[in-house]
Amino acid sequence: MKSQPLIFSASIGHGHNQAAKALKYEFNKKGFYPEMVDTFHVISPNLHHFMLSSYIRLLKLAPFIWRKIYFYAEEYPLYLLLDRFGSFFIEHLYTIMNRQACPFIISTHPFVTAFLSRVKEVKQLDFPLYTVITDFGLHPAYIRKEIDGYFTASPEIEEFAKLHNVPSHLFNLTGIPISNNGSIHTSKWKVRYDLGLDQGKKTLLIAAGGIGLTNFVHVLQVLEHLKEQIQILCMVGHNHRAKHRILQKKSKHIIKVIEFTDQFLLYLKASDGILSKAGGLTMAEALACETPIIIFNPVPGHEEQNANYLTHAGAAVKVDKYIELPNVLKRVLYEKTYYTNLQYNAQKLKKPNAANQIVDRILTLTNQKNVSVTKKH
Repeated sequence: MKSQPLIFSASIGHGHNQAAKALKYEFNKKGFYPEMVDTFHVISPNLHHFMLSSYIRLLKLAPFIWRKIYFYAEEYPLYLLLDRFGSFFIEHLYTIMNRQACPFIISTHPFVTAFLSRVKEVKQLDFPLYTVITDFGLHPAYIRKEIDGYFTASPEIEEFAKLHNVPSHLFNLTGIPISNNGSIHTSKWKVRYDLGLDQGKKTLLIAAGGIGLTNFVHVLQVLEHLKEQIQILCMVGHNHRAKHRILQKKSKHIIKVIEFTDQFLLYLKASDGILSKAGGLTMAEALACETPIIIFNPVPGHEEQNANYLTHAGAAVKVDKYIELPNVLKRVLYEKTYYTNLQYNAQKLKKPNAANQIVDRILTLTNQKNVSVTKKH
């Protein structure tokens, strides 16, 4: 049986698993059938619950602490504590890798990368470890000497590599891997028709993100100040409490509540704007669909960097207060020049084929390694 790669992810934020799925899909097209591993859950459901609940609690109750840790860690390597923590799970992860006899492994989550790096170091494994970065910024926490290749959307590779003394050839500017199932190229009219949406109404998509930090009701309240009636798509995911609260609310707008769906890209393509925090996958998908982005309440740290990158590039507008939302949305939805500029800048940044490029690059590197090994023997 042909050995198959492993893609390690984590259900901490929805985007990491989505990136893993996009890579798996591209590998499948090329005759490889990697197993996706939800790392912390596979090690122990209790560990997964601890990691997820701790992260959510920190972001909800004390986001300023996460921000401080994130930027402090740019100077002081606090993140190496993850490697020590990962030492407790070396045997478990090594068993998974051994069982698969994999030619290489991929990580789509920085916490997972830390664990895998520790396994590779202790067990002295010689197969490559690649890490896929699902944000637009680079952080020293991503760096490990055991990593054989980095895949990123950040254009600042040379400066970052020089600053942190990492060979720049290890970095590949590919973009963030997203599903590319053809919906990106479908017309807005056709997508709205298929989804049963009103063709004549401006449409706003509100995304909560994988960990549901968006206060839908508060956002909908301030959107009542918009003069025109619009169509609002509330993507609540698995947040049933949010769904219940939205359905209880009266509004002059047409509000549709959409639970977890694998048709997110279609709804995004159908929309005239997306209001969201700045999760890397969601932002990459919005760029691919050329849907104007309104960033609101990004998670401090990594999403803050995403927001800064996208607003500086003119592909998004950031809103800091609820009261500012109606005026900004009015400009995005109804001022043609403003709308067109956001679309144009998104077009310059978008990388819809990132998953395919990452897979091609990894397979090329694997072939080169195999040729090198054959020559030595």
